[in-house]
Amino acid sequence: MSGLPGRRVLLVEDESLVAMLAEDMLLDLGCEVVVAMRLDQALAQARTQPFDLAVLDVNLGDARSYPVADLLRETGVPFLFATGYGRQGVDPAYQAAPVMQKPYRMAELAALLAGLLAGGAADRTEAHPPRCRCREHDDGAPQFRADPAP
Repeated sequence: MSGLPGRRVLLVEDESLVAMLAEDMLLDLGCEVVVAMRLDQALAQARTQPFDLAVLDVNLGDARSYPVADLLRETGVPFLFATGYGRQGVDPAYQAAPVMQKPYRMAELAALLAGLLAGGAADRTEAHPPRCRCREHDDGAPQFRADPAP
């Protein structure tokens, strides 16, 4: 068993449809979910409610979720970052945190959250190595999914 049923999860995601998809996945895993779509909402939730885990979209419009990560780290709540840019989309100061490449996938989300509960928050294990979802430009530079096609 993953240990996820009944766990309270803070989901920070600014895109409505993506938030609904991720929330549905977390609910299907048996989690209780609180969704925050803006940085100020996420900080308020993290300050006032107890959470077992958190899933943080890195980019929240013009803001980043790093202040939420800092607060969660101070209070001992394990978290992972979710971003369409993979590990390259995470500030170097937060490289030890697990990163989930968007789009959200249930099996990967479940495995990463179970790893957080097992104490693997700061370690990237071989079971979940970072994945590159990119192709290369003609000049050899990576082109990420969010980049326009050449």
